[in-house]
Amino acid sequence: MNDVEDEPDSSCSDEGRVLDNYAVDTAEESDSFCPLVNDNSISAAAPRKLSFEVNDIKNEEQTEMSYFSIPSSITCEKSGDADSSDFFDTSASQIKDFLFAQVLGIRILVFMLQFLFNSWDFSTDAFKGVPIEDEELTRLDHLIHRVFAGFKRWDAVHMLHIAQHEYVYENSLAFFPFYPMTIRILSMAWATPFVHFGILHVSSALLISAVAINLGCFIAAAAVLYRIVRRVSHSVKQAVIAVLLFSANPASIFFSAAYTESLYCLLTFTGIWLLLEDNHPFFIRYLGSLLCFSLAYATRSNGLINLGYVGFFCLVEFIVSTDPENPSQRRIIFKRPVPVIISRTAVFALRMILAVLSVSLPIFVHGRRQQIAFCSHSSASSVPATLQRFAAEHKLVTVGRTDVIDWCNVTSSIFPPFYASVQAKYWHVSLFGYWQFRKIPCFLMAAPAFHVVAFGARQTWHRAWSKRSFLHLLAENGDHVPYTLHAIFMALGALFVYNAEVLTRMLFSSSPFPYLVLAQWMSRITPQVRLSDLFVPQPLPFLTYFCRRGLPEFLLYLYLMVYLVFGTTMHAMWLPFT
Repeated sequence: MNDVEDEPDSSCSDEGRVLDNYAVDTAEESDSFCPLVNDNSISAAAPRKLSFEVNDIKNEEQTEMSYFSIPSSITCEKSGDADSSDFFDTSASQIKDFLFAQVLGIRILVFMLQFLFNSWDFSTDAFKGVPIEDEELTRLDHLIHRVFAGFKRWDAVHMLHIAQHEYVYENSLAFFPFYPMTIRILSMAWATPFVHFGILHVSSALLISAVAINLGCFIAAAAVLYRIVRRVSHSVKQAVIAVLLFSANPASIFFSAAYTESLYCLLTFTGIWLLLEDNHPFFIRYLGSLLCFSLAYATRSNGLINLGYVGFFCLVEFIVSTDPENPSQRRIIFKRPVPVIISRTAVFALRMILAVLSVSLPIFVHGRRQQIAFCSHSSASSVPATLQRFAAEHKLVTVGRTDVIDWCNVTSSIFPPFYASVQAKYWHVSLFGYWQFRKIPCFLMAAPAFHVVAFGARQTWHRAWSKRSFLHLLAENGDHVPYTLHAIFMALGALFVYNAEVLTRMLFSSSPFPYLVLAQWMSRITPQVRLSDLFVPQPLPFLTYFCRRGLPEFLLYLYLMVYLVFGTTMHAMWLPFT
């Protein structure tokens, strides 16, 4: 009888071990790397007990966590690679060399396209800058302007004009100062002797500097993007695909022309990366990101919404702060003592106040400086005669024209006092101001970018709800959530307020979102691809093979190539493109 009675215990013990093993396997396969830790959790050293009693089942149900449950802490483990074990068949140095060659190769392609088509000059009423007399230009100047002519079209003319003459015309105030001033400073650093001895004209030096700045910033931005995608996705494969997409993105011409895209992209990506990486204390990374975002805002107006990144990551640090004694442990603010909650709330508020002040400070100073210059009668005498004649011929408003300037009494702390007036006056920016029948082609041109935002938002929604809980989502730095919110905000602005066609270059230069979304999708539907498969064929590796999989893949490839090739040629010929 004793032997018979012992058998159920043995069977039950075996069954318990099977269930325990299954539980371990399930935990290892979970998408979340931050398991919940409850106050009443069982010690790991305690023996497990298998029971089918009703009371035990009820207790187990009570410990189950819903999506919005609030435990006392979360344990965050180091995440492993999302790539398969047989994916890596190439060294890290080869990846670096390959990506550098791809990024540089596409820049050379863009240069060649603009060089072939920049002699075509279709008539347009756009600002083309103050003409330069031929006798002021040397043969070298003529060569430089001929070779890089496609890079000084549309807004690039304003950038180069500001770099040479600073802010003289009211319409130039739509462009923020950091990029043209960077061009000016770099030109002064290397070209002063050449200009002094008549070897180069100032305009040639500025154009060369602008192209050089954009090339360097684009390559650096690609490197930072690789780190961001690698960090967020835990996948080398997705990071490589993201850089390939970035190198041939639909707004490629604007990353090489004298536009703000490359510099702004580098500053924004660097600010995001500083908030993501965890090798330094959060406050140090926070200050570094503020510096990057303040310069980004001084480069382009939509840099202000980068404050959303600062707010999001500060909120994450506030809700799920890292335990100093155990870096893998995240303590939940809502289960901490009241004095701690109050103090951390004050720290969060102070960080946000400092963020707003520091990011907006450069533009506040710029706005006050330009308001004083443009709204002072004495400033008119400082305008050179050549610029005054050009302004009279083209009906441009110069500094000191207080009789026609309507923003002299406007006060603003975050946006410059002139910005709303200038945008409405020269670019017709207003709510629903772009909703006109003749603007339908512009909305169609931006339609693929809108689709990318909608597709990515849907993917982010599913990814967010697949996490164990909302706190797990925050502990993973929000996954794709902050980038999705940023992209949605820009898309809504393009849809209802500003020029819709600029969404393409704004989206692909302002956020890692499109690269994260597309790289994840492309990686998911090509599970058999190894690292070396991404390196072939040449040129346009992987993308050329990928487009043969089906219609969606082909449409993505067509979107990239059409906007890259035809967008570059249209821009070089003074034809409107985004």
